[in-house]
Amino acid sequence: MLALLLVVDFELGARLMDPSPDGREIAGALGTALVAGLLALLALVRRWMPGRSAVAAGLTLSLVASLAAAAGAGLSLSLTETAALLVLTAAAVGRDPSTPGILVTGAAALTVGLLAVLLRIGSAPTVVSLALLVWACAIAVGLAGRQLRRRRERAEEDHRRAERLELARELHDVVAHQVGGIVVQAQAATAVPALDPGRAAEVFTAIESAGLEALEGMRRMVGAIREESAEDASPTVPYGLGDIPGLVEAVDLEGVSTVLELEDVTMPLPPGVGETAYRVVREALTNVRRHAPEGRARVRVRVRDTRLELDIDNDGVPPRPRRAGPGGYGLTGMSERVDALGGTMRAGAREPDGWTVHVVLPLERNR
Repeated sequence: MLALLLVVDFELGARLMDPSPDGREIAGALGTALVAGLLALLALVRRWMPGRSAVAAGLTLSLVASLAAAAGAGLSLSLTETAALLVLTAAAVGRDPSTPGILVTGAAALTVGLLAVLLRIGSAPTVVSLALLVWACAIAVGLAGRQLRRRRERAEEDHRRAERLELARELHDVVAHQVGGIVVQAQAATAVPALDPGRAAEVFTAIESAGLEALEGMRRMVGAIREESAEDASPTVPYGLGDIPGLVEAVDLEGVSTVLELEDVTMPLPPGVGETAYRVVREALTNVRRHAPEGRARVRVRVRDTRLELDIDNDGVPPRPRRAGPGGYGLTGMSERVDALGGTMRAGAREPDGWTVHVVLPLERNR
């Protein structure tokens, strides 16, 4: 849009310029073009400039051009300069987290805009009113963008908090299971030495193993928890790799053709890994069912040395328009679960019209 306005400005300038311009008119036209080009460049690179530096530079440049025009340099106010100032002001207001900063930016933009109109166009009421309207539109657009950004951030934070609370409930399950086993084995350990002294070492070894697994489960999950869960929150039902075939079968019955491949998944897994693998597969298949119900999906679960690998992809989906509606946060939730266990996740489009999710979860325990 800025490039189009720049072309329009050059065309208007060429048509309105005197057929025999003097040096002052030529200098004024070149100065106007230079200011318009620099402001358009600032509007394009504003995202990579810190804080309010882009809008400050743009307003300063426009103010210098207005003062030069008042001194007789012959600069005029172009459409490109006006649009660039509009973009810079709206972007600065939308990105500024503080109310005083918004007030300073708005006041500076209003001052520079009015001076540009008064010094380079004139003081006609219609022109001044139009300048005020443009300034008000810039502020309104910036405030609307700021509100949308804050709403999005709050929604993401709420989702992360919900994921952490669910992780806390899963931590309850892991610890309760392991500690319960430790208590039972410890009670048995008091009677075993008298009945069978040779088994005493085995019982204490089992207690040690269960304790280490409980500690490892806490270490992995607590890293993702930042807030305490509600006291009345009920623990979630644990899932594991054994529940994945039933999940795939349920999705297949709903119309999505799904192929399941399980390789070497009978070995015991560290706490939290099976639950996370199940929930990743569930979220990925939910997305397949939502966005590509007529396609085919493949779920591969395999153990490779010290890691569990998950691959969920869909292919052969014909082009179809994307359904309208707000985007979800499923990928964010999956990423947080995988990160909590020290794993990695990649999710994205696969040419020509498929989608793939690849997750690696470590199986080693750090002693």
